[in-house]
Amino acid sequence: MTGLELLGLLMLTVMIGVIFIGFPISFTLLFLALTFGWFAMGNVVFDLAYFQTIGLMKEEVLAAVPLFIFMGYVTEQAGLMERLFRAFQVILAPLRGSLYLGVILTATVFAMATGIVGAAVTVLGIMAAPIMMKSGYDPRLSAGAIAAGGTLGILVPPSVMLVVMGPVMGVSVAQLYAAAFGPGFMLAALYIIYCLTRSFINPKLGPPVPHDERVTSMVAMAREFVVGVIPLGALIAATLGTILGGLATPTEAASVGSAR
Repeated sequence: MTGLELLGLLMLTVMIGVIFIGFPISFTLLFLALTFGWFAMGNVVFDLAYFQTIGLMKEEVLAAVPLFIFMGYVTEQAGLMERLFRAFQVILAPLRGSLYLGVILTATVFAMATGIVGAAVTVLGIMAAPIMMKSGYDPRLSAGAIAAGGTLGILVPPSVMLVVMGPVMGVSVAQLYAAAFGPGFMLAALYIIYCLTRSFINPKLGPPVPHDERVTSMVAMAREFVVGVIPLGALIAATLGTILGGLATPTEAASVGSAR
């Protein structure tokens, strides 16, 4: 084994150890890359880091990252996720495991509208978890549905991670979105199938909403649908729809989404 191979293994070991300690990943990777790169190549590593940084900063598509994050923040603060979950809760009330289904659908639609990860887990944990516990849902399956659904934003377009990955790998972001579309929705569908199957096998895990708590008026259900689903649907059409349709770049679509 050569010296460079040993240096690489040492860097990997130190990286894993420092991350497990709790040090921020971004600063860990930056420090280790510069330190071990200097041991391997000398001062030229600083020139390489500089030119690589400048080269990536010239990528216009990266401007979509703060715009998508801003769009997600505004969407969250506007209470659109709460309205969306309420709409699914009302419409799916007669089904067993309806709240599991509502949580995963809400997380999926929110991911399609914003492309960020983490916000869905936080909001659903605060908003949906108490309702699920009050309705007699299984705590472990409820936590799993919230955690699994909330992380779909890392794969479901317009994922911010894919925006960053595109320039680094030299691949079109629109092509990455098209490629991630199927796997993202397949994961969401598998989560839904699993939760519903468990609920039908063991009704105690996800009982339907009691009759006295359901909204039976079609007018009220239609109002919940319009208020909860239509705004995010329009946002998805203005961002993801224009990207996949070839009408706009990710940066342009993110700009339109932020303006809406």
